Amino acid sequence: MSDHTSTAPIVIVGAGLGGLAAAIALRHSGHHIIVVDKTRALGEVGGPLGISPPTLRLFGEWGLLEQFNQISSATRYFETHDQAGHVESVTDYATIPEIGSEHGRFGYADTELSPRTVHRADLHALMVAHLGRDRVRLRHQLTGLAEHDDHVELTFADDAVIRTQLVIGADGLRSTVRGLFSDDSINYCGSVIFRAVSPVDCLGTRPNDRLRSWHSADYAKHVIAMPVRAGRQVAVDATLGIDEPPLHLWSARADVAALARQFDDFETVVGQLIRGAAGPVYMHPVYDRDPIARWTTERVALLGDAAHPMTPFGGQGANQAIQDGAELARQLSDAQDGDVAAALQRYQAVRIEQTAEIQRSARQLASRRATIAMRLTDVLVDA
Repeated sequence: MSDHTSTAPIVIVGAGLGGLAAAIALRHSGHHIIVVDKTRALGEVGGPLGISPPTLRLFGEWGLLEQFNQISSATRYFETHDQAGHVESVTDYATIPEIGSEHGRFGYADTELSPRTVHRADLHALMVAHLGRDRVRLRHQLTGLAEHDDHVELTFADDAVIRTQLVIGADGLRSTVRGLFSDDSINYCGSVIFRAVSPVDCLGTRPNDRLRSWHSADYAKHVIAMPVRAGRQVAVDATLGIDEPPLHLWSARADVAALARQFDDFETVVGQLIRGAAGPVYMHPVYDRDPIARWTTERVALLGDAAHPMTPFGGQGANQAIQDGAELARQLSDAQDGDVAAALQRYQAVRIEQTAEIQRSARQLASRRATIAMRLTDVLVDA
């Protein structure tokens, strides 16, 4: 074994929410793990998340729920408006949903536990702290993966090599580990989301206690606002339907005034929320990938966006990634005679069934949105 080679029982590639969930769940079951990620530093990423009751119950099992409740907000209601601000519907997640309804299909309905909203960065920081920062190795850019009869060998850009018994690919939409299963490409879904966090004062006299959305008649323009940081701030996702795939502008910064003008024909509070952004507003194009038939081999498993990337319109990407991690840990802990391959197959069977309809529904929600005639560069800084 060379000086650049090390060993580890389980290696999780990707320190996003799904990878961290798998790590936490496996540690609770007594497994030894390391998490590797290509990033140089763990910092604020992403935007607001709705966390469903099934995920909250997992946080309870892992001893995270009390701390999570301190950084999040209970959101029992989802209030939908047309662009002028007229209320179209108010969903009460504490009621039993109608068959086929969105809030039932996406797992938010629960008579005992309200969903909660949180900023992704706050949840990520909490999970890293709970796992232990020493178990996350940064600056590990995966360049190769070779599966052998008795181990998997991972190679990295700095020539480091790790040999392990099991690899969990949690490396997101552009997953390197997924290349073992498919050579498919990402799909641009025709929408771009601009994410902001604004002071609660931008809501005026409205309580910051629920999800609210506004949309144009053709859904080419859509805004959702939700409480974050225990209700002290409002997270805003402003979505525009744009035909041009903005592959070269990932996470470009918005001209806030120009972006707000796109919503001048919406209720006044929408413009206030966008113009009131407390920091830079970044663009996030919406992508997914086609479903694949297989997520596991003898010693490799995918989870989260690496396995089933979905559009954010059902609010389920993070929830399903976290639930993947929990199910994978459960199956590995229940493995008979250490039969990892059989455990991975059971994990795949359970989670493909649970995620397939959600993935399809999230894509359908994206496809119903019209597009507007504009250049994306019109609302970006120095594009």
